[in-house]
Amino acid sequence: MSRQVVVVDDEELIGRSLRLALEAESYHVAVANSAKAGRALLEGEPPDLAILDVRLGDGSGLDLLREARARVPAMQAIVITAHGDVDSAVEALRLGAFDFIRKPFELEEVVAAVNNALRTERLEERVAYLERATRAPGLVFQSAEMAKVVEQVQKLATQPVPVVLVRGESGTGKELVARALHDGSERRRGPFVELNCSALPEHLVESELFGHERGAFSDAREQKKGLVELADGGTLFLDEIGDLAAAAQAKLLKFVETKEFRRVGGTRQLKVDCRIVAATHRDLSDAQRFRQDLYFRLAGATLALPPLRERGEDVLLLARHFLEQLAREFRKPLTRFTPEAEALLARHTWPGNVRELRAAVSFAALMAEGTELGAENFAGLVRGAQTDPLADSRTGIRPLEEIELAYCKRALALCGGNKVMAAEKLGISRHTLARKVGEGD
Repeated sequence: MSRQVVVVDDEELIGRSLRLALEAESYHVAVANSAKAGRALLEGEPPDLAILDVRLGDGSGLDLLREARARVPAMQAIVITAHGDVDSAVEALRLGAFDFIRKPFELEEVVAAVNNALRTERLEERVAYLERATRAPGLVFQSAEMAKVVEQVQKLATQPVPVVLVRGESGTGKELVARALHDGSERRRGPFVELNCSALPEHLVESELFGHERGAFSDAREQKKGLVELADGGTLFLDEIGDLAAAAQAKLLKFVETKEFRRVGGTRQLKVDCRIVAATHRDLSDAQRFRQDLYFRLAGATLALPPLRERGEDVLLLARHFLEQLAREFRKPLTRFTPEAEALLARHTWPGNVRELRAAVSFAALMAEGTELGAENFAGLVRGAQTDPLADSRTGIRPLEEIELAYCKRALALCGGNKVMAAEKLGISRHTLARKVGEGD
């Protein structure tokens, strides 16, 4: 998507010239020739960068910068002026401007400054991400329950453990943990390859995992490497392994034990070196649903992720984190939740865990007007809070499959029946969503 740039300069020729030069660099540019018009632009959809003249006919570009940065701290800015006084330059930089450019200037100079500012912004975002990944493997938390998990992740990541099983309800962050295991290990320079075991028809699983030789079956027109081969030197993440077909379980067991395999239709034994991280929300100790010999090989090193309802102090921390992310993504001036909204979020039991929380904040942010989200923006949670979604009058606790079904149907309804959109919001495949709600593809 094109980066958004706002130019505020009361000289029409300069505004037009900058717009043409920046549009030639594929930026989307809006121009204002007064402080009033510039303020209207900056109060609307926040741009990625603003170019502001210090002295405008009806105001100051520095005032605009101060106001804009108060609403959107991440916005980059470049200040230009025909006067070039030291005090203005110092004030601009103090307010967070990336650069201060004197008139007259070459258009190439300003374009280069814009490119550098936005490139620096992306580098800073990347550094911040890497710092978070090192400190808390990509996970946002402050609860003791998650601190314990993160400590275990950090220990396992650095040890030569060939197989790790990650258990947890849907939406608890099993993929994030798998990536943290990879990023914190010596394998981090190798590939991270993932397969959702519930997203493939049974007859394609073996070929997807182990590859096939040309002519192995009617559609095999050329040799194809499988995911285990592509993960050599890195990590193979098998999500929803509890849904793996029985025949594929047998072949996976042999691979887990020996790291050797043959492509479908092949005769040559191949060997790779990859760590396997398997994830499931099911109880794999049930022999009727999963091979016990494979389960015991996978469960040697097990990480159990707590549900969000057991991470009470993390709910608002995560909600604020998501609001900050989504405000940037949706280009909205959202800054906070009202106390009533925070009380509602803290009270909800979150059967869909972190994924449900993010979806709720995302929908509320998308629909919201203004700078804050109130309880009225979470009407669905208010309705759901009238009864405990986990309660069952007969057994005391509703089965997980029943809660998942209700949540998936609710997500589908919120997306107007669009399975592709609902699956994307839930973080699962369309095939998995269709299976969970008992419908065909």
